[in-house]
Amino acid sequence: MSDEWEVISSYSWQQGVADGFLVELFRNRWSQLSQGKPILATSHLFGEISLAGLREIWNEFVQWEASTKPTLKEEDQMFSTTMNSETIWVVDDGTVFTMMYPSDY
Repeated sequence: MSDEWEVISSYSWQQGVADGFLVELFRNRWSQLSQGKPILATSHLFGEISLAGLREIWNEFVQWEASTKPTLKEEDQMFSTTMNSETIWVVDDGTVFTMMYPSDY
């Protein structure tokens, strides 16, 4: 964010979980899967994709992050995949990983 912008409010991922907009995934495995960083999904995505499907997306993201992401220009480093003919993003905002449909953004 630019120094010209004044932040007037923020919405934590914890509040998103409490409000039901976000769902924690694989919480008991965060230390192994993401070095302790929370892995979340929008409730919309969570309601439509099985846990096995979400794990498949996560595994694909981890492989992409290790092998493909380093070869891309920064502006092209957005992970996207498809499941059930729908596009799904995994976004790393530096604090959490969030799986979502583009329309959930």
